[in-house]
Amino acid sequence: MTVSARSQRPYWISLVVPLGLYLIVFLVIPFINIIVLSFYTHSPTRIWTTELTIANYTDLLDASFVTVLLRTLRLGAVCTAICVLFGYPLAYFLARASRRTALIGLFFLVMPLMVSAVIRTFGWLVILGRNGLINSAIMAFGLDRLPLLYNETAVVIGLANVFVPFMVLPLMASIERINPALEEAARNLGASWLQTFRRVILPLSRPGLISGCLLVYSAAISAFVVPMLMGGARVRVIGRQIYDQLLISYQWPNASAIATLLVIATTCFAFAVLALMRRSARQEQGA
Repeated sequence: MTVSARSQRPYWISLVVPLGLYLIVFLVIPFINIIVLSFYTHSPTRIWTTELTIANYTDLLDASFVTVLLRTLRLGAVCTAICVLFGYPLAYFLARASRRTALIGLFFLVMPLMVSAVIRTFGWLVILGRNGLINSAIMAFGLDRLPLLYNETAVVIGLANVFVPFMVLPLMASIERINPALEEAARNLGASWLQTFRRVILPLSRPGLISGCLLVYSAAISAFVVPMLMGGARVRVIGRQIYDQLLISYQWPNASAIATLLVIATTCFAFAVLALMRRSARQEQGA
């Protein structure tokens, strides 16, 4: 190989190899181990034996687990919709604001991520608790307390609070790439703000919207701390199910099967959304 050929070798290989090795050692190999463990047989004395079985997956057809799965997916979808509802206006404001205002807004947006989710959740317990700030204000007007905790509404509030930044940041990056002249042209042609948003901003910011939805939905359906603290025993989700199977029932093979199913379902959902996104982009280019 000549010197010129060596100099033309892609330099990014040396940058990607360390990350690739890290992912293989700390992500791929552990996940393969979980998949293998999901086919092992549970043992009351040794936790599992190497005898292969598919009973851990057939057990997931139980009605109680299906109920937990559907609840988890529903809460993830509602949380994602709320993050879109609150995240889009904030992302647009930050993308069109001055540099100083955007930096201040990003600081307050990202600052909660520096605090543990446990601490933030305890903050919501103080606000929504039986004797919390909201119920204390309600009782001051002579009204009865409201059940604001240990239900699905509380879980959605906690999840949306945690994951809104994951929706805002991709949306903001997409909106910043939209030329403001396009919005001005639409308004000069008589389009209202809603029409401008629907026909200009929304289509051009779709990649950021899809990325944010994937991030929020994937994180919401696998969340553990927020549903456990704000939902209690009444709102069981997949994360709590895996925790109970691992550390209470010591059903490690069954917990591995649940984790494998969750990862596969999330991955398939992500690939399906990305495929629809690419197809929509090709159709728009063809039109």
